[in-house]
Amino acid sequence: MMITTMVKNEVTKSKKETVAIPYQVLQSLLNKKISGKLIIQNPQDESIEWVIYLGKGKIHFATTTLGKRERLIYLLSQCFSEHNFYIPQELQDDYQFIHNQWENHRLDSRKVRSILAFMTQEAIIRCLTLPRAKVNFEKVLDLDPLILNTDIKSLINPLKKDLNSFRQIREEISSPFIRLQEKDWQSVKNYLGDDLSKIELLESLKPYINDNCTLYEIAAYSKKTVLELGLFFQPLIALSFFDVKPYQEIIIEEKPIIACIDDSHTIQRIVKMTLNTGGFEVIGITDPAKAMSMFVRQKPDLILMDINMPDIDGYKLAYMMRQSALLKDIPILMLTGRDGVMDRVKAKMVGAVGYICKPFNPRELMQCVQDHVQVTN
Repeated sequence: MMITTMVKNEVTKSKKETVAIPYQVLQSLLNKKISGKLIIQNPQDESIEWVIYLGKGKIHFATTTLGKRERLIYLLSQCFSEHNFYIPQELQDDYQFIHNQWENHRLDSRKVRSILAFMTQEAIIRCLTLPRAKVNFEKVLDLDPLILNTDIKSLINPLKKDLNSFRQIREEISSPFIRLQEKDWQSVKNYLGDDLSKIELLESLKPYINDNCTLYEIAAYSKKTVLELGLFFQPLIALSFFDVKPYQEIIIEEKPIIACIDDSHTIQRIVKMTLNTGGFEVIGITDPAKAMSMFVRQKPDLILMDINMPDIDGYKLAYMMRQSALLKDIPILMLTGRDGVMDRVKAKMVGAVGYICKPFNPRELMQCVQDHVQVTN
């Protein structure tokens, strides 16, 4: 009942993510004969998403959002080792690539359906080995033309043994998109002892590992299957001889931090809206007495400071910050309604680097902040 309700919500509210069991969601969508695409994120590597295209209770295709070229090289090598395919470096659409092989008479219709079924089969195995994952359903089917129309049983029944094997190694090898990083080759060799076949295999794979290849690529180049390599590397990873890296490093962008000390909530809102669009993170402080202690914990790149504030004015607070070894180098812009010459002189005397009058032009504020943050970085 819970899964049925969840799927109903997925269909009626496009792009709403839910954590669920992928197999149950897929089966429910197929039973209801709903058309669209199911997107499943790998919880162990959030850069990897699998996409299953569904229509009227059938599966039309399954693929991934990233790494299409690496995966396709491997899958084609498994299906058609005698063919030499040119696959563009920036492959965007693996489905269209296969269709083009048919249109250009490089593959006949039987082989096209065969590779599409194999690609789909392999992707669905990846999804079904995930116990729980973020799933998202979109009522969009952007495959043209529709070539494959198969049911889930015909896809997974021939590979139940492989499915169980992948489940057993999933903890260490979340997908064939992983990259391996060795810690100590000699320690691995010592562990393998007198098993010459495994030592030879390890030596043959070493260049690909050093070259930061994915498991898909290593399998294609070494003429092995992903499962064979997975079973070989799984105990070595479990024993910490290898580190596992994700397919794509998720880079968390560090935004410059701008602190705005002003007791006006309206000014705080305007400053935040203006600077957020420029890629800045804004910390709003309405109580100036708390500013010093906050900045010790989180040092901003620049401070916007009102002059007229209760308890302590901006001049005094700016002066106090200039006496602090930790805060003395942070640029301060006075943000105030005063526009007299003496006010500007006083601001400069307490160490402010600039002076912005209220009401201010958002473009002026943005430019002034960018100029001073750039100088300090």
